[in-house]
Amino acid sequence: MEWIRNLQEIFGADEPELISAYCRQYWQEDTEHVIRTADDACENTFLFDFTWDMERTWEPIHFEGEIDWSIIPKGDREFLWQFNRHRFLPCLAQAYCLTGEERYAQNYVRLLRDWIHRADAGVKESLDVGPWRMLETGIRAEMWLSSLPLILNSPAVTEDFLAEVEECMRRHQQRLLSEFPPYKYISNWGVIEACGLFLFSLALPGSEEAAQEALKRLSQSTQVQVLPDGMQWEQSPMYHNEVYHCYLNTIYYGRRAGLFIPSEIEDAARRMAYVDYKWKKPDHTQFTQGDSDASDLRNQITEGAYLFRDGMLKSGGFERPDYDSAWKFGWKGCEEYGKIRPEEPDFVSAELPFGGNYYLRSGWGEKENLLHFHCGETGGGHGHADKLHVDLVIHGEDVLVDSGRYTYMDVPKRYELKEAAAHNTVLVDGKGFSDCVSSWEYKNLCTCLKQQYYEGKSGSFVEGTHLGYLDRGVLTNRKVIWIHPDIYVLIDAFYTEGSHTYESCLHFDGSGEAELYTGKNGFPCVHFTGREMETYIQSVEKVEAYSLEETEQSSYYNEKHPNLTYRGRWSADGFTRRITVINGGEKGKTAPALVKSVKLNSHVRTSEVDPKDSEGVQIICGDREYVLFLCHREIMTPTDILRWENCVGHGKAVLFDRTEEKNRIITGEILAW
Repeated sequence: MEWIRNLQEIFGADEPELISAYCRQYWQEDTEHVIRTADDACENTFLFDFTWDMERTWEPIHFEGEIDWSIIPKGDREFLWQFNRHRFLPCLAQAYCLTGEERYAQNYVRLLRDWIHRADAGVKESLDVGPWRMLETGIRAEMWLSSLPLILNSPAVTEDFLAEVEECMRRHQQRLLSEFPPYKYISNWGVIEACGLFLFSLALPGSEEAAQEALKRLSQSTQVQVLPDGMQWEQSPMYHNEVYHCYLNTIYYGRRAGLFIPSEIEDAARRMAYVDYKWKKPDHTQFTQGDSDASDLRNQITEGAYLFRDGMLKSGGFERPDYDSAWKFGWKGCEEYGKIRPEEPDFVSAELPFGGNYYLRSGWGEKENLLHFHCGETGGGHGHADKLHVDLVIHGEDVLVDSGRYTYMDVPKRYELKEAAAHNTVLVDGKGFSDCVSSWEYKNLCTCLKQQYYEGKSGSFVEGTHLGYLDRGVLTNRKVIWIHPDIYVLIDAFYTEGSHTYESCLHFDGSGEAELYTGKNGFPCVHFTGREMETYIQSVEKVEAYSLEETEQSSYYNEKHPNLTYRGRWSADGFTRRITVINGGEKGKTAPALVKSVKLNSHVRTSEVDPKDSEGVQIICGDREYVLFLCHREIMTPTDILRWENCVGHGKAVLFDRTEEKNRIITGEILAW
């Protein structure tokens, strides 16, 4: 069979016995996980708990008799779709190579043949809610084609079975080829489906036109949905990586087939790989932004490093090929990866200006600090109401977090986790700025205005504005100032002429402990402790009411656990602002900063400036002392300069380091003008 030759030459992994030994030596936990999954599948038991399973499950489903390929446990149709992606087939094939036991190949054939004969394609009206939904039709290409070569030598693989597989693959190919409406160019579905079409067409003889059509769709999709900064537009690292993974598959298997891959696809994949590097947390996972799990990014970066022979990417991936990369790239690929010399990245902090995501990072070690600030579009159905949200990692551990996704079911918990109150934002008049009307839609979207981003010597600055409360006559603005390496200042300002109430929400990671205490200034503070870290969060002014409430956080689909949320409430007539100072570090070696609001003077007018126009903040942290000048509106007419003690200067944000000099005039560093 010609398609079997294509299968072996394009999708087969060389030296599977060497790969098996390599995985047993270096990736024992992954090897055991795969064999355990294969053992379960042999007994008709299914659990989806791999890192990149889009909708994880935590309780196995077992079938005593016939398998119901259309099962919907607990009313969540996502199980049906995850089930019909056939992630268990590569596990069975790899287990066959790892152990040499025929039962794994026999059950591979049994399960796939059962699916081919019994999985209901449905009538046209129900086609896209069952096993043959278009997305799963595309995903199955990689699952089938990457695993079949590993069991071809088994007696269980007969010519009749292979003929059935080929015929079913052609059904897949035709379904994927038959429709591609324009909206698919901007959807991750479009990329996944086009990639599936491409992979099936590489295997099936006489499919040259279909392969070229798939490449055309993939190339055009890069120009629509991959932003110039490399981020996939949906504001969800999870789906960024699904798209990125498909481009990598297209490049790798297309090269093996000897096809020319459009430069747009290779350029997009390389930019997306660097985005993974830029937003990678110190523990190597991604933020749970939008509909995302806290997945380890190193295997994604490793694949990019190998395909592009990029030493800088390798420094952000694994030292040696991970389990999945070893099976994908084969023994030769493992040897080639080892020859790539890792290089230190030429960036630390980073901005993704088109996506509106900013990353203020102290370094690349696992005990570093990282703040993420979001001021960008919602990102479609997978995006959340997280405008001006911040995530914060101190000493390598999560402090302030996004509450996650938990489910796609159209239930109250889905709405709760998508809306503004589940994020580290400020609510006005007790309302969110975007309201869910279904699991995937909002009835009102919130427009962001991106502002300045600046990396300075002693501090960094980023600012954003949103119009979500404009119907209430309130313009919302947030400035974030990072005083290197461990002090963060959030300045939330609300421009209005009306009377309103405000509620600041701060969500703490559930693995740590948060407690309220009263600071030396008499205002409420939060002390958060982790395994090896502690952080202090202080308000520069009084709030009318505050509480630490029990809430829930989701790090993975179908998983949630308790955490705590701080809520500080106040009311104001006209312009108001809140200044929050955060400092943190190693547990037992960190004390709360001393924080005080100071009034600035106009040098020309020789008078105090109204704090609603401009004000200062003094921060003393250990033996360091800083002063911030903050202008909330333009005030300098005629020529003038602001002053507090020996600090003189002007700008939207000016940082003065008074650690060494408290007498002679210092001019500070302008972070924003």
